[in-house]
Amino acid sequence: MKIEFGWHLDRAPWAYTQPGLNRIRVGRKNFTALLQTRLGITRPDTGHAERVSQYLERLRAVDSPGAWFHESFEVDPWSTAQELLAARDDAVANGWDGTLPEPEPGAPEPSPLLRTLAAAETAASPLAPSLADDIAELVTALDSPLPLGVDELILQHPERSFPKVWQHIIGKLRDRGIRVSEAVPADSQPRLTVLSAETEWEAAENSARWLAAGDNQSTAVVSSDRTSLLDHFLAGHGLPAIGVGSPSVWRPQDQLIPLFFEVIWSPPNVQLLGELLTLPGSPVRRAAARHILEALKQEPGTGGEAWKAAISAIAADPQLGPELAATLDRLFCTGVLVEDEDVSGTDFAERAEWLAGRLRARASKDDAAKTTASLLQRILGLVTPLPRVSRRDLRRIISAVITPSTGTVVSAEAAPWLRLGHLAELTDDVDQVLWWGFQSSRISSARRWDAHDIETLSRVGVHLPTPEELSALEVSQTLAAAGRTRNLLLVQIEQRDGERVEGNPLLEALTAAQPSQIDGSLSERLALLTHKPEALIDATGHWALADRRIQLVAVPQHRPAAPPAVHELGPNPALVPERLSFTQLSTLLGCSLAWVLKHKSHLSVPAAASVPSDNQMLGIFAHKVVEVLQDQLRAQHRVVPDQDEVSAAVERLLPQLASELLLPGQKSRLAGVQATIETTVMTFFEQLQRGGVVLQEMEKDFAKDLHFTAGGNSYTVEVKGRADAVGIDASGRTTVVDLKWSNNDKYRREEVQRGEALQLALYQWALSPSELPPDAPTAYYMLKQGSFASAHPEFGSAIQASQDPARLWQQAVRAIEFTVEEVLAGRITATEPAANSLAEGEPGADALAAANGRLHMKPNCRYCDFGTLCGLKGDYS
Repeated sequence: MKIEFGWHLDRAPWAYTQPGLNRIRVGRKNFTALLQTRLGITRPDTGHAERVSQYLERLRAVDSPGAWFHESFEVDPWSTAQELLAARDDAVANGWDGTLPEPEPGAPEPSPLLRTLAAAETAASPLAPSLADDIAELVTALDSPLPLGVDELILQHPERSFPKVWQHIIGKLRDRGIRVSEAVPADSQPRLTVLSAETEWEAAENSARWLAAGDNQSTAVVSSDRTSLLDHFLAGHGLPAIGVGSPSVWRPQDQLIPLFFEVIWSPPNVQLLGELLTLPGSPVRRAAARHILEALKQEPGTGGEAWKAAISAIAADPQLGPELAATLDRLFCTGVLVEDEDVSGTDFAERAEWLAGRLRARASKDDAAKTTASLLQRILGLVTPLPRVSRRDLRRIISAVITPSTGTVVSAEAAPWLRLGHLAELTDDVDQVLWWGFQSSRISSARRWDAHDIETLSRVGVHLPTPEELSALEVSQTLAAAGRTRNLLLVQIEQRDGERVEGNPLLEALTAAQPSQIDGSLSERLALLTHKPEALIDATGHWALADRRIQLVAVPQHRPAAPPAVHELGPNPALVPERLSFTQLSTLLGCSLAWVLKHKSHLSVPAAASVPSDNQMLGIFAHKVVEVLQDQLRAQHRVVPDQDEVSAAVERLLPQLASELLLPGQKSRLAGVQATIETTVMTFFEQLQRGGVVLQEMEKDFAKDLHFTAGGNSYTVEVKGRADAVGIDASGRTTVVDLKWSNNDKYRREEVQRGEALQLALYQWALSPSELPPDAPTAYYMLKQGSFASAHPEFGSAIQASQDPARLWQQAVRAIEFTVEEVLAGRITATEPAANSLAEGEPGADALAAANGRLHMKPNCRYCDFGTLCGLKGDYS
């Protein structure tokens, strides 16, 4: 057997232009495995995470308060063990057997690092061998008389360029009669061409065009980066896909375990819980997940009224049952783990048993679930024996077990060209090489040792290669491989995802190796070799790059057109509103397209994205605090709470409605929000007392029929909803306060001043027996600012309104009639795009509404989910 051996050939294909029996190409990993097989010393592989766990036990055995690594080990034991294990393996791979040099006069003592590694080598705890141990074992195993079946060993680079331990192994192979030779390097360099595109799209388009312009029978494609875009353009030319994906931990099955172990901690992270519930392949059954997501939408926390109602609904569902309800409640609410309570590995194993069971049940039908179940068992095997586990430890262990997996949009297809991952893998002569993802071609870097440690280990016969030596080996191997082709095309991009992409130092070496016709600097020579996509096409439409040409054919230019601002669908009586709330009414009057999409087409954002956060969450939280306090005051016939009562309510409701504020890193924000709510809630009750307003009910339900005429037909639509705070003033009039949380109170104050506070008018209309709302006290209370926005003096300084609620309601009804008539006729309008398309001088919707006595309501485009569909965001694709 002939073996071609090179430091970077583990992924190289065995044959391309020179196929033959008993001839293989290997790097150090595959060569080690081959020799182990021939010598009968193979052994089962042990995962890296398991070895880190074993080494952690060794460090624990040699740890003491005075140990060099003690403080780091106390804070983050897993990372400490991982770092020291990497140092140990690097030393062992270069021949270290765990011994340190004997003390010598004038010689420095071994560093604390080396003394720690030596102490860990003598610890009684087991440590599974790795590739480093396998390499070290070969040095003695090659003394065995067992035949290797190897006739010739061809080194792809000079023997002296290998690390010392490999020079020793190669020497032993020579002593066994194996013929050792060095490959003859090419005496010329290829013609170098650099395609420098601004984006990956430009690079992919021109790279695919270059491949389409030749027969590719003697071409190699080096793919050092994902090829999804390149594959897209190759398909347009009828060429096979390369099918290289990018490593990622964000694939659904890779997220399942990390998400599960994040949401079983206190405080609950409801955003991540929402992601777990909606994840493809979620362990929570879909029907149960819907109940919990609806609860989180109402109250972004766990343990509150909405959460309990969801658990009760799951228990009452015959397809789900009380057992599942109790399990979910315990996992995500009542039985969450508290880090300060010394959580053990057994506690994790107990909670993960439910997840393991769900994965086992699906494993027979789903290969992805089978893989996830295997990963979970590995994690539990590492975690369960630990007496104490922190969130940091768990995250470290999970990231060590669940490594990024590679997935592709399309799989690799049979192609005439040779596929490689790095140019250094090229060992056959080819005419052309396209190097895609050149800037991403990084060979793993070596550990950087201190000069003192290098000198110490050299005294026991261990010679560590420096990073500079290994980098020089990479450069020399890349240059040697480049000599096996006539034309080398490097593809570079300037930016990706809006960020500049760093260059590859190999470019300087490849440029310097080019025969130069000028005496300029390296950058000047590189500029002559670099081509921009826009410069590849001449005036006649010929495209040329790196000795390949193709005639381009002009196609008619097509620009994506903006969607129409007004959609003419034809009459449709099914579009009549079935019922209205204020939110639905404001959407209908503001933008009929948004109303149709949401309430007739039933389009909505994903459930996980609907879990409230930020201002929406804070509004729900502050509102609930007021509601809970009012219930307490009413039972005790009081009107203003004590400050301690407010603080207690805030503390009690935090995990139920604003658990986001309890997460790590939120301490400062929590303090600010807590102080604001406690102050503004007290201001709310105190001002009501001063104004003679007595609260009677929070979240008061109402329902009233609205009668209107549209298109000559009469309609009756029920208006339903809840008023935030309803009471009575000193004159016996019904008062309504709507609670708002907003960064600015300017908009609400201006709304009241214009006499367009439709929400307040609607509440008074709905709570009154008459067809017109009375001019009774109403107000917005801005929870963040602690101020009322009202035209009535009962709430403090009154704002002068330009019209009364009765007139506003008449304008609103006329607006409803006009809009419903338009919708029933099939004329659906995207309000903001329609306003933007008006010709100069043409009256807008607001002017037409004012001329006809209708209320004009501005669309809430800032918080609309359909900005892309109406074209407002400018993406017409």
